[in-house]
Amino acid sequence: MLISRMNEILEKIAETVNRCLGPLKDLKITGSDVRDLLIQLFATIILFIIVRVFLWKPITHILETRRQAVDKALEDAKEAKDNAKALESELADELSNAKASVQEILAKAEKDGNIRRDQIIAEAKLEAKQRLENLEIELEQEKNNMQKQIRKEIIDIAFAAAEKIVAKEIDQDKYMDVVDEILKGAKE
Repeated sequence: MLISRMNEILEKIAETVNRCLGPLKDLKITGSDVRDLLIQLFATIILFIIVRVFLWKPITHILETRRQAVDKALEDAKEAKDNAKALESELADELSNAKASVQEILAKAEKDGNIRRDQIIAEAKLEAKQRLENLEIELEQEKNNMQKQIRKEIIDIAFAAAEKIVAKEIDQDKYMDVVDEILKGAKE
């Protein structure tokens, strides 16, 4: 009886739907179509409730966990970017300090090089002056040696000449004194 009563209600619903369709009257919806439609509607509602109760929370939890992981990754990436910028700034400062240090070292090296060059030049001039003085001393000594040698030769020649002129023996020490006097007189 319940089933027949339900079939009657479904048929009345079908008639009402068919009247409301207007230009779609050719569709001819029957009570079984309404029953199928209601079954599908209840099945969809039950399916929705099952999904909401059993699947929605786990899926929401998974999505929330994923969102947190993505947020953490984004935060870590931002922090890494900030660290990279700070490191880049620090490295830029160190590079400029290194450049300044290199410039300072180069300036000091140039200054030291100029000082050393001046020292080497001064030492070379001093050595050249000393060599020149030594050379002058050697030349003076050589000149004196030559003068002594020439004087000795002149004395020897004069003695030999005097010995030939005077056929007698002459005392050589007295002769040397006389020659020295003559040479001293010639210099003056």
